[in-house]
Amino acid sequence: MFDGSMTQDRHALFSERYASGDMPWDSGITPPEIIELLALLPAGYALDLGCGAGTVIRDLLKRGWRADGVDFAQRAIDIARAKLSEFPPESHRLFRHDVTRLDDLPALRRDYNLIIDIGCGHTLGGDGMANYASAVSARLAPGGIFMLYASHPRPAGQCPRDPESTVGWAPRQVAEVFGAQLGLHWEQRGDDQAIGASVSWYKLRKRTIIDSRQEDMGSDRLHERKRR
Repeated sequence: MFDGSMTQDRHALFSERYASGDMPWDSGITPPEIIELLALLPAGYALDLGCGAGTVIRDLLKRGWRADGVDFAQRAIDIARAKLSEFPPESHRLFRHDVTRLDDLPALRRDYNLIIDIGCGHTLGGDGMANYASAVSARLAPGGIFMLYASHPRPAGQCPRDPESTVGWAPRQVAEVFGAQLGLHWEQRGDDQAIGASVSWYKLRKRTIIDSRQEDMGSDRLHERKRR
């Protein structure tokens, strides 16, 4: 598992796969979990981390959102730029950049209403995962939503179709690391046939001042009951 930044080996791997068209992670269809969420939210500002070929951004723009995308594969950015050419240029921005170094990308907003990660950050472990969680939280507006899709860890060699078969986050890791900064609203587990792995969708929400006050009040009431 990678514990720092996206490595040069991974950059070369994904560049080759985009060039050859070997992209099992890109079905060309935005996941229904995202579509269902967008139907419930007013349009705002969104950030797609590991945006790939821009499929999710296209659906965001169709629904009136303004969206930014980050991916470290230049070929992915090129495909996304062509896919989004029908939309006004001011509606979206694409950055070729390492998602583990978001602090080095000052053009990003600090108040996104929605951040999406579909199988990108789950390659990180240890401090890399914690730093990524902090970076995501720092760029969400209070009450903003983080939609995360991550595979569960798998033994090396379990999935020969997927050269990254050892990556993944266990649900308890997500709850502990992201839950420390964002409230976990729900988790949905399933299997991804394209990569041959168990996976989870997570919906997390950045706490507001009201949320924090309510949590403090609940904690105070609990302590008061214990004293009695």
